[in-house]
Amino acid sequence: KSLNALLPAAVILSTAGLCNALIVHFSGQSIHELVFSTIQEPLQGLSNTVGSALIFTFLNHLLWFFGLHGTNILGPIMESVYLPLIQENQHLFSQGMSAFEVPYIVTKPFFDSYVFMGGSGTTLALLAGILIAVKSKHYKTIGKVSLAPGLFNINEPVLFGLPIVLNPIMFIPFILIPLILTITSYIALASGLVPKTVAILPWTTPPIVSGYLVTGGSVRGVFLQIFNLVLATLLYLPFIKAAERSALHQTENK
Repeated sequence: KSLNALLPAAVILSTAGLCNALIVHFSGQSIHELVFSTIQEPLQGLSNTVGSALIFTFLNHLLWFFGLHGTNILGPIMESVYLPLIQENQHLFSQGMSAFEVPYIVTKPFFDSYVFMGGSGTTLALLAGILIAVKSKHYKTIGKVSLAPGLFNINEPVLFGLPIVLNPIMFIPFILIPLILTITSYIALASGLVPKTVAILPWTTPPIVSGYLVTGGSVRGVFLQIFNLVLATLLYLPFIKAAERSALHQTENK
């Protein structure tokens, strides 16, 4: 069975190599360079806008609401578009340019540090709201169990345990709050209140720590994270209470 794959693999590799050789001969560019110049480079020019950030944020959370791993599904697009931007910021910062002066606002760490705190949906704020205002034993248990992984931006326990997935009451805040935080973060960076992102961090880096490191050591990044978390918690509270009332009503009717 292993040998059966050799012939088609050889044909595929030979064909791809021949195509690349012909493209290099006639255009002077490899396939990778051609894709970058015709597709990726224009996309990068569009990606450093609040509009593109909102589209990506919306699609990511829409997929998650239906139980699909939005971050992984959109990951290849995000990395091809946004990783080169943070790499350019990082390079310029290492050359002595200030984090306020680097060119790109919307980067992969921009989402990880200021929008996806606790994971998609800014669910760290949701957990805070549960622990502050909810009396339901089920919700309290989910909040406590989900808090430790949530600090490292892992939120499957709350997404599927609360649940948020396919929960119509949680649809609006789960989609809307990350969009609002995308706007507040973009304004903060674009206006110069907060330095732009200049470091690539693991996506599991906890909030507060990530806000300091991603800005090259500025506490302003931490303040923006705290502001976003407080705002998200306040926005989540009425929906959490409504979900709790709905769950209690369903229990009483059984």
